Amino acid sequence: MLIRIVVLLPLLLVLSSCGPIIGQLMKASEGVKDFRVITGDLADLKTARNILVVGPFAKAPGAYYIARGDEAGLFFQEINNTAELRAELHIGKRYGDLAEMVSTIRSKSSDQLKNEMGLQAEPDLVLFATILERDTIVAPTRGIIMRVGYRLELFNPATNGSTVIEIIVKDHFKDCIKLVVGEMLRQAGIAGGK
Repeated sequence: MLIRIVVLLPLLLVLSSCGPIIGQLMKASEGVKDFRVITGDLADLKTARNILVVGPFAKAPGAYYIARGDEAGLFFQEINNTAELRAELHIGKRYGDLAEMVSTIRSKSSDQLKNEMGLQAEPDLVLFATILERDTIVAPTRGIIMRVGYRLELFNPATNGSTVIEIIVKDHFKDCIKLVVGEMLRQAGIAGGK
C-alpha cells in the first residue's frame, strides 16, 4: 500500500500541475498577431476627435458573431475609454441589409449624419468593420481565449477617403477589443495607445 502511495503521489502532482503550466504557455502566445494598413493613412486617426461606430459589423465566411451588434458596442465603449477620442454608436436594423446601410452612410456629409442620427457632434471618421475570423479555446486556469481578426475601415466623410486596417489578436475574450483599439492608437502614434 505504501509503495502505491509513493508511486501515485508524484504522478498526481505532475498531472495536477499540467493545467497551470499549459495556461501560462498559452498566455505567452497572446497579443497582436498581425497589424496591416491595407489602404490609406493612420494620420487620419491622429487628427480625428469624434468617431461614429456603425454596427452590426459584417462578417466574412467562416467567421461568426458572439452576439450580433455587441462588438460595435464594445468598440464604442473602448474608444470612449481613451482620453483622445470620443465615439458615438449607430446600430442599424438587426437583420437589415448591411451593405445598403453602409452605402447610405457613405453618401452623407458629417453634418447630415449628425442631424439625421441625432449625434452629439459631427463625426470626423466613421468606423465600419468586418469580422474576418474567430476561434476560441478554453485554456486551463485562464478561461476562454479567442483569436479574432477584424478589417476596420475608418471612413472620412469630409474627403470620402478611407483607411483600412486588418488586425488579428489573441487574448482573453473580454480583452480582445481593448487590445485592438490600443494597438490601433499605438500604431497611429496617439498617446493613449498601449
